[in-house]
Amino acid sequence: MIVIDTIYNKKTNFIKFNNFPNKYVKLLKKTALVVLKCEKIKKYYLNFVIIDDNDMEKINFFYKKKKEKTDIISFLLIPKYFVGDIYISKEYTKKQAKKNKILWKYELSYLIIHGILHFCGYKDYDYNSMKKMFRRQNVLFNSIFN
Repeated sequence: MIVIDTIYNKKTNFIKFNNFPNKYVKLLKKTALVVLKCEKIKKYYLNFVIIDDNDMEKINFFYKKKKEKTDIISFLLIPKYFVGDIYISKEYTKKQAKKNKILWKYELSYLIIHGILHFCGYKDYDYNSMKKMFRRQNVLFNSIFN
């Protein structure tokens, strides 16, 4: 915890995008910063990673015991400091974007919002929680892109 305490006390905020297309990083970082500001998160250390479907399926099985692909999995590692990793599946999200008739960069932005909201305590495991989460997600998305 000494490293995290040092990072936190120096007021260092961190957002990293691993394996994302460079042309999208600026937009995705803006998306993350808007959500963090709207949710009143002042200190954070976030790591976003694009992975392939096979790796996502392995992670999903290992941590959630679900043998299926998914678009996003988030791990809030140290809640006190808002430190976490968010994994996004490349192939799965490209298919989702095509199905939803939107550009992939917007699908990724929508999932960036989704992952951060999970860290803020929003859940999507039951109908009422999901409804609340997606309502907030849509408000944030529309405030950025409309």
